[in-house]
Amino acid sequence: MAKCYRGLVIGLAVVGLMLAGVVPAQAGTTVKVLHVFLAAGQSNMSGRGLPIGGADDAQDPRIFQYGAKVRTFRPATVPLDMHDTATGISPATTMAREYLKTQPDNVGVLIIPAAHGRTGFTNAPGLLTWSVGAAILPASDLPGLAVAQALEGIAAAKAAGYVVELKGILWHQGENNSSTSTAGYSAKLDQLIAFFRTKLAAPNLPFVLGRMAPEGIAGIPGRINVDKSQQDTPARVPYSGLAASMAGGVNVGDITHFSRTGIQYLGHTYLSAYWQASRVASIPLSAPVPTILGTAKVGAALRAVPGLWGPGQVTLSFQWYRSHVAISGATRNTYTPGTADLGRTLTVKVTGSKAGRASVSRISAGTAKVARGTLSSSVPSIRGTAKVGSTLTAAPGTWGPGQVKLSYQWYRSHVAISGATRTTYRPGSADRGRTLTVKVTASQTGYTSASRMSAGAAKVAGAA
Repeated sequence: MAKCYRGLVIGLAVVGLMLAGVVPAQAGTTVKVLHVFLAAGQSNMSGRGLPIGGADDAQDPRIFQYGAKVRTFRPATVPLDMHDTATGISPATTMAREYLKTQPDNVGVLIIPAAHGRTGFTNAPGLLTWSVGAAILPASDLPGLAVAQALEGIAAAKAAGYVVELKGILWHQGENNSSTSTAGYSAKLDQLIAFFRTKLAAPNLPFVLGRMAPEGIAGIPGRINVDKSQQDTPARVPYSGLAASMAGGVNVGDITHFSRTGIQYLGHTYLSAYWQASRVASIPLSAPVPTILGTAKVGAALRAVPGLWGPGQVTLSFQWYRSHVAISGATRNTYTPGTADLGRTLTVKVTGSKAGRASVSRISAGTAKVARGTLSSSVPSIRGTAKVGSTLTAAPGTWGPGQVKLSYQWYRSHVAISGATRTTYRPGSADRGRTLTVKVTASQTGYTSASRMSAGAAKVAGAA
């Protein structure tokens, strides 16, 4: 009888999970293991990235949440069920999507969405606070609430039959602490990290910060103090990383909240910073094949585009090659072909290096053979009075680059005048009543010769 009752309870539990949209692992789903990330901070982590909806935000069968308001283990939604009311996509979601690309099919992600907009480190009575031990009431104690939610979520996932591994904390906050000094913010943040690691029994738990919007850092006094603290966190706190943010990735008319584009960028950088924080040396540097932008011709600058290397900050160096032979001194991300490159193929090698990892090099495809360059030119003009016996002078204008060899040819009513190949010309009787012009031709080694014709001078008058 006891066995029947136990079987009935398990059966009802399975049905309840299925009705909630969660299929337990025992039922034969692909996902067997859940990697847990606590998403904490203020509005940007809660989710303000717009637009949302449509096929891009359909439920992912490998991403789950244990909500802040509805405490059930269920598929993740966009927006997530945060401590406040999220209105857009969160970087926790975009990071989870990127993270799963690196994991086996049997691994999923469980997000614990615990962020709340317009919150920070404060000791003001009655306010929601991330300051450890500062809250008077449990309902205002955001660190305590986040830990409790995380532990409940882990327990619920285990009850659903999944193997659960706590992997990290994703943090985005700072905008609400612009009046805090760099040292003051660092002290509060370090205390919070230690609290999370202690309460979650994970002393080396990776902690990843997201950088605030560059527009907000520049535009709001005091945010630079918080930014300095956050930039220094990976050097100050073991197993931490900083996710870079992009300029221009904010919602229209807003310098604080990231747009969907900015949030998707954070998804990539949170993942890179996570590998940095977790010290996973076994993960190789991601090393895309570089490309070369520009037209391969003498005098025209080429630029090496290395692609997105990672994880985290990777130091890149460059070496340009002429027909597979290294070019001495050509070690920047730009290179301007010279006459020695004419008719040759150029490539660039990008080498990435990072402490604790082996350096990796990638070489680009070759350019087309370097063509002759294009000279810059001006329309020449004629100075002087167009009359018999009066000297006219050709003013060639500006040509380049560098020292360009110029030659001249004078014309009488569009017919070349024999021997008139100097910068000056003195009209004779044959020119009376005719229009004179001059053509300037420029040449330089490695460049295609170019010619420009002046406007016609007035008809040549007789001698005074």
